[in-house]
Amino acid sequence: MNRTLLMIALLALAPAASAMTLQGAPPVPPSGAAPQATPPMQSRAQQRDDSAGLRKGTVEAVNGANGTLRVYGQTLTFDTKRVMIFGRNGKAATVDSLRAGSAIRFTLDPRDAQHRQIAVIYVD
Repeated sequence: MNRTLLMIALLALAPAASAMTLQGAPPVPPSGAAPQATPPMQSRAQQRDDSAGLRKGTVEAVNGANGTLRVYGQTLTFDTKRVMIFGRNGKAATVDSLRAGSAIRFTLDPRDAQHRQIAVIYVD
């Protein structure tokens, strides 16, 4: 009998307990703490850019000495010492493996939004 009454009481109080929410002012930072900086607003072009996305294209021209290649009429740059290039077999390749007419997939390095460089190239 006591268990039955206890269960009925718990079932009656459960909806009220689940509807409770805490309200109050946000926590106050300590007096010596520096205020938190808000992140800067980004332009719409930067918000739309998918930096981590994989792009496709066909190499029109490549200059390994200068670290440039042209895809769809746009000249893209890459650091010859830092770029990672993978061949058709999935193994690491060199800049010399890039040829005009090769189909590639590549990602851009998101570190510098003003001077975008290629970070990874996959030769198809």
